Amino acid sequence: MDLIDNKTSFIGKIFRDNRDFFVPFLVFTVILLVLLGIVGNSQLFLYVNRHNSVVADFVFFYWTNLGDGIIAALFIIFLLWISFRDALTFLVITLLITIIVNILKDHIFPEMNRPVAYYGTSEVLHIVTGYKPPILSTFPSGHTATAFSVGLYFSFFLKNRLAKFLLFLVAVFVGYSRMYLSAHFPADIVAGALIGVILTLLCYFPFRLINSSWMDRKIEYRPRIFARH
Repeated sequence: MDLIDNKTSFIGKIFRDNRDFFVPFLVFTVILLVLLGIVGNSQLFLYVNRHNSVVADFVFFYWTNLGDGIIAALFIIFLLWISFRDALTFLVITLLITIIVNILKDHIFPEMNRPVAYYGTSEVLHIVTGYKPPILSTFPSGHTATAFSVGLYFSFFLKNRLAKFLLFLVAVFVGYSRMYLSAHFPADIVAGALIGVILTLLCYFPFRLINSSWMDRKIEYRPRIFARH
């Protein structure tokens, strides 16, 4: 009974402490699902994709890279200075996201194509110069899943409410960039966001139950430029 109470209390605390990420995430998810139901997947995509500018081309061309696997890898390395527990937790999260996203893309929904293949031509799409949109396996968005996972996990360490909300916005705009660049449909984005957030929560608590002094250790070495004088 105590374990159940502790689990409930812990989960409640996680949601309370990070409500500035969770609340806008829930609002974002509901709004996107409602729009998908009203407007439709392809029409909502075209609405986003057709509202473009030279400045947005430049911004989203680079912004989308915040959802790359390299960002997750760098975050895992960063977590080694927080604790081995956190680094290992996020390593497992990243591996699960990679496995689940690839299974869904290549084995469960392989017939779902990206926008370029769906429309059969790039003439109706806005294609950013220098970016070649993928063609196959669109559902779900791995970039979006990674961005929301990193953003949520990072928010666990922050106390500033604005910073937590900004992390949410960073993740949202990664998802937006995937539509802007003609790489994904809105349904891919909302699915990726849900996968990233749900897997992060499912992995976070179990790793907190492991009683290990080794896992609570961290890298103590600091590069000379960060050394205290």
